[in-house]
Amino acid sequence: MRLPLRHPPPRVDADPRQCAHLDALADALVGVPLGPAAAFTSSVRSRGRHGNALQWHLGLRAHDNDGVPDWEGRIEIKLVSVWRRANGEVTSDKLKVCDIGVDPWSKLSNVLWVFADRLTRVVVGCRSWCLSGEARVSLEASWEADPHFDEPALFVEAREQGGGGSQPVKRAPAYYLAARWLSQVGLLPDPKGVFAFDAIWARDVRAEHGRDPVAHVLTVHNPGAPHRCRRCGGPVNYLADRLREFGWAPARHGMPHGGDCAVRGHFVVSPASLLAPISLPAPHLLEILERREPEGQIWRLCDHVQEPDDHLH
Repeated sequence: MRLPLRHPPPRVDADPRQCAHLDALADALVGVPLGPAAAFTSSVRSRGRHGNALQWHLGLRAHDNDGVPDWEGRIEIKLVSVWRRANGEVTSDKLKVCDIGVDPWSKLSNVLWVFADRLTRVVVGCRSWCLSGEARVSLEASWEADPHFDEPALFVEAREQGGGGSQPVKRAPAYYLAARWLSQVGLLPDPKGVFAFDAIWARDVRAEHGRDPVAHVLTVHNPGAPHRCRRCGGPVNYLADRLREFGWAPARHGMPHGGDCAVRGHFVVSPASLLAPISLPAPHLLEILERREPEGQIWRLCDHVQEPDDHLH
């Protein structure tokens, strides 16, 4: 159910805000997988676990419910999950901005948009942005729009989630950005590193195993040949045609099983479809992406990016 907006728009461009430290972290974020940090900072059932992982990688509190922008109270950080459509275009879901009691215009005045591939949870792009110009005008049109019939770019949606009984569990309404608007204003990233997403497969895998599936990167280019799991040495089988067409394919892990491989879903990806991070050497990237880091020793981005002496603000 959609409700009218509560906070009137500013009607003026926001003042651009910058931080050289955040810029350096954003540059180093591209190519970094968020999955292991999400498992480290949040429950597997948490819908916002990858956003929590992003906050943690940036040196912020993983769980933050403050009503002010995330970075120094000046810049909001928004994680957007993206995937490719059948026609190759990059798309996303609607995006939560904030709860209804928080001013969404303040939250959106200056944003670091961080885009992560929905399949691999690898960061594929970052963009600093200010609420100004045509993008601001198009978003402010939501104030006069009918929430039901005009398809506004910014809207309030009441949230209900089943509690297992006869009555749903009610949550406070929240502000959301329409996925269509993110595309229209040119915020979405280039297709490099973004995979097509099979929502039915992902739903079934999570329902069966109760957690995210494990990626296996095919470092030997021999489509169709069994891949040896670098976690336990067992065979990982997949459809070569699907790998060639989409750059990834669902996989089955055969015997022997080691560690938790028997109770996880699996998929394979082509290395040519991944983005190479500047902050990680290739062997460590594979270790993180394939969930092979030693327990309790999760790599954290902010520990490897030098903070500049001058933040330029």
